[in-house]
Order: sequence, then structure tokens, then C-alpha cells
Amino acid sequence: MELKWLPVAIVCFLALCLLVFLFIRRKKQINQKNAGPTLNVIRQIRVGKLHGQGARNYQQDSFGVSDPEMLEGSGLLAVVADGMGGLSDGDKISTTVVETVLDGFSYSQGQGTLEQVLLTLAQWSVREVNLFLGPDRYRSSGSTMAMGMIRDGHFSWVSIGDSRICLYRGGQLIQLNREHDLKQKLALQAINGEIPLQEVYTDKRRDGLISFMGMGTIDQIDMPSTPLTLLPGDQLIIMSDGVYNALEESEICAALDKGVEAAPAELEQAILNKAYPDQDNYTAVILSCET
Repeated sequence: MELKWLPVAIVCFLALCLLVFLFIRRKKQINQKNAGPTLNVIRQIRVGKLHGQGARNYQQDSFGVSDPEMLEGSGLLAVVADGMGGLSDGDKISTTVVETVLDGFSYSQGQGTLEQVLLTLAQWSVREVNLFLGPDRYRSSGSTMAMGMIRDGHFSWVSIGDSRICLYRGGQLIQLNREHDLKQKLALQAINGEIPLQEVYTDKRRDGLISFMGMGTIDQIDMPSTPLTLLPGDQLIIMSDGVYNALEESEICAALDKGVEAAPAELEQAILNKAYPDQDNYTAVILSCET
């Protein structure tokens, strides 16, 4: 009797296994559908570089990029430092900033969260610049600093001064950081009724920096509350004011549309076409995110 029902039991068991398999498969398909399309992972960062002297007799901008081949392990870091033209030794300060950042990144191998890495590098840079100047020479020289780091498909940054960090996505150029110029302070005074609103736009000092490397104790830094999630096709551009003051936003976008290989030459030609007699040094690093 038991042998008679054995084939039936086997068939029932196999049918039950098939139903369980189909149920699990269907549930997985539904979960994938509800989760939406899977974002491609950023596997490669291509780098574009722009660096020119402009109409100045000297180059006070400095920049640096870590080895893109280390993206998978340590991440990738880029930094732009714009030596302040109105002060002495701006080139030495900007060079000190960039060398300290890149050496520190290489030493630390990008260990820690993005925020921890960037803040540590900023701290080391402030210390080295202050040691270079000494207390008696604070504010006699200075530089901006704008650095960003990509790791595991995310981007974060720390900036001091008025060099800009922007995201180019979907045909739009989005400024990520805030500039530390007197205009910010004037705007606050105007809001509080201490000065007329018009002075925010007419005060000749409005572009002066209120936070920069070389002032001793730094007054302000800019950083995000959380890292930015990157998408394939995103481009990040870190640039000195010699770039964004010379060009319209539409001109920067048009250059970035050409791709990371062609964009630096497009930006430079657009700047040169302006033929400004007082054209500042201009520097930019472009990071293109790819799968």
C-alpha cells in the first residue's frame, strides 16, 4: 500500500517545490520592479585640467588631482587653490595648500568617512600655511582652497574662500559651495536694517574675502550636510574665480557639453576670446563620472 502511493507523493512534493520556486521568483521580480531601475555604479573618473596665466605677470593658482587608478580603494581627490593677487607670496601659499592636501591624502589612503578625510586635510593645510607665514605675517598673504573627494559613488567637499565647486547634470550648472566674501556679511547687515540694501551691490569691497588660508584662525568653511550621490554622466568642476568671472554660465555649460577631453580647451578659448586686459589666472579641474 505504501509503495502504491509513493509515486503520487513524489509528484506532489515536486509540484510543491515548483510552486515555492515560482513564488520566490515572482516576489523577487516584484521587488525589483518596485525598487525602480538600478543606478549604474561609478567605476571610472576621467579628469580634465585647465590652467592659464591670463594677463597677469605671474601664476598664483595651484591645483592637483590624486591618482584616478586609486578610485576603487582610496577614492579620488581634487583641489584648486587660488593665491590672492593683492598679497605677496600667493603662489607659495597656494602651492603649500595643494602639496599638503595631496601628500596628506596619499599618507592617509583616504581612510575615514568623506567628511573626516576632507576636514583632516583642511586642518593640516591651515596648520602648514600658518607655519609657513608665522604669526607676524598672518593676512600678509593668502589663498583660497576648494577640494572635493569621490568615493563609492558619492562626492563631498570642503572650501574656504571664493573658488567654486559646481555640478553639471542634465544641462544645468549647479553651484554646490558658498563663497566667503564680504557680500555675505553686507547682505546680513542689510537684512538686519543696519545698512541700505543697495549697499550690498554697490560697495566696492563686496568681493573681498572674509575667510581664506593665511589669515591665521579661519572664520568660515563650507561643506555639505551629507555627501552628494553621483550619477553616470555627472561632471564636477572645481574652478578659480578667473574662470567663472570671465565666462557666462551658458559658456561654461557649452564647454562641458563637449566632454571632459575637449572642455578644458573650449573653456580656455572662450576666456581668451574675451581679451580682458586684467584677466586673472584661471584654473579648473573637471571630473567626469562614468560606469
